[in-house]
Amino acid sequence: MQESHCEKEHNPANTFANFAEMKDLTHINIRAMQLFLGIIEAGSFSEIARQEGMAASSVSRTLQLLEEALETQLLYRSTRAVVPTEEGRIYASTFRKIIDQVNSASSLVSERLDMPSGRIRFNAPVSFGMRHIAPLLTELSELYPKLRIDLSLTDEFINPLSDGSDLVLRIAGMKDSALHGRFIAKQGWHLAASPIYLDKYGTPASPQDLWQHHLLVYRGKLGTPRWCFSSENEQYSVSRPPKVVSDSAESLIRMAKDGAGIVLFPDWQIGNLLKSGQLTELLEDYQKSAGEPDQSIFMLYPGNKFPGLNTRTVIDFFYKNLVSRFTGST
Repeated sequence: MQESHCEKEHNPANTFANFAEMKDLTHINIRAMQLFLGIIEAGSFSEIARQEGMAASSVSRTLQLLEEALETQLLYRSTRAVVPTEEGRIYASTFRKIIDQVNSASSLVSERLDMPSGRIRFNAPVSFGMRHIAPLLTELSELYPKLRIDLSLTDEFINPLSDGSDLVLRIAGMKDSALHGRFIAKQGWHLAASPIYLDKYGTPASPQDLWQHHLLVYRGKLGTPRWCFSSENEQYSVSRPPKVVSDSAESLIRMAKDGAGIVLFPDWQIGNLLKSGQLTELLEDYQKSAGEPDQSIFMLYPGNKFPGLNTRTVIDFFYKNLVSRFTGST
């Protein structure tokens, strides 16, 4: 039987010869800058080599030539990590500015052709991204085949000014004046349980009744928030110890569907379950929230309030697809 080997795909654009002429500052090229910044971001020569389809030795040699051209050490290397020196951080900051300027020029050229192209870095929360962003990427890619999407999903706070993201979907209050963006929808909250649970334990008629029920509570990065309820005549917060607390929203939603208890989640997380009847909304006469009450869904971008073609195109695409889902949602 003939053996089959998985070989790294050869990328002729990434051969060592493309980087071998960096004799001094005038010979430093954009690609070498990008590789240096990639090493810092990945924290590993082998990882950036894998991403770029290069041999790790070629990445290492490119960095060595860059250091020789600059006559300074750019990185500290150890078996555990690769971190920039102080000089490396200074050059990294300058290289980012240079690359951003080149990308801006490329964007201007692309705008003249009226065709979005190149890379756009997009960040969104994990659950929202899995439910509402990832399912739309195929359509976006087919509409704009020259556009390359770098999607990052994380529940950590992202500052696009320092993170390098071109576009961030954020669910919060709009407080950062350094960011510009587009309002998608106000986030609505829904208290819900399955028909199975309500048949067994009854339906609460007021927030006070929740003391007699099984609460399934989401624990976020800032801890476990209180459930808050308000009406024309009262405001009430529930601080009862939950039956289950978890940092996995999907696990809690699954438990609620199976009849384990009551959950409080935004419309974008459980709106479809309410519409299908798998969950039943409770205490509809009350406004509800967990943590900060006035939160909305925004698509934000740093810098100039007039975004480039790529950013504008992606914002328009997701606005068109998302606003109809959440405006007037259950």
